[in-house]
Amino acid sequence: MIDKLKLQILEFCKAMEEDKLVELGDTMSVRTDNGMLITSPLKPMAQITEEDIIYIAKKDAKDELSALHLAIYGAREDINAIIMNHAPFCVGIAKKCKKMPACLDDMAQIIGPTAKVSPSYKATDVLKTMHNRNACLIRNGGVIATGRTLDEAHTGSLVLEKGALTYVGSTVLGNSVKIGLFDAILMRTIYKLKYSKKDQAAKQAEIKG
Repeated sequence: MIDKLKLQILEFCKAMEEDKLVELGDTMSVRTDNGMLITSPLKPMAQITEEDIIYIAKKDAKDELSALHLAIYGAREDINAIIMNHAPFCVGIAKKCKKMPACLDDMAQIIGPTAKVSPSYKATDVLKTMHNRNACLIRNGGVIATGRTLDEAHTGSLVLEKGALTYVGSTVLGNSVKIGLFDAILMRTIYKLKYSKKDQAAKQAEIKG
């Protein structure tokens, strides 16, 4: 299973680089039975090899970054994968706003009615900001996107940046676009309970198999 997870991590490291959503220092991790596998922040994701994917036990954080990944896994049983990255439009919004409303249906479904901005990378701030959501932005920092699988976390990263681009573009034109709160919550609920459930379960089973 560990070998399969490492290969999947390498696949999504390459995808994040191709999507131009990362910079040096960004990381990706997946939950394991007794801890997690996490990429080294010392290499660009395009250069990550299997040797750069490190196993860390639940209570054996090596630094603040790995401690944050472990804290998220410890507090959120629904999360099995985490991507911390720097997508350009999301980074810009995180410097100026307290939250980004869902401008697109897929953002409302996958992320939630808004993507809030955490005041810091402290675990308590991040977990509070991510309450009932799958992602958050970090003030003067980057993005944290999570999911039941790496595929879902990667999709969340893409959707956040697409939503950020739409929000910035509509605001510049003087008419910011956003989905109503009720509609956004309804879309999120339907996505979690129906449309994504079998798909994500199948992806999890594929890795464990």
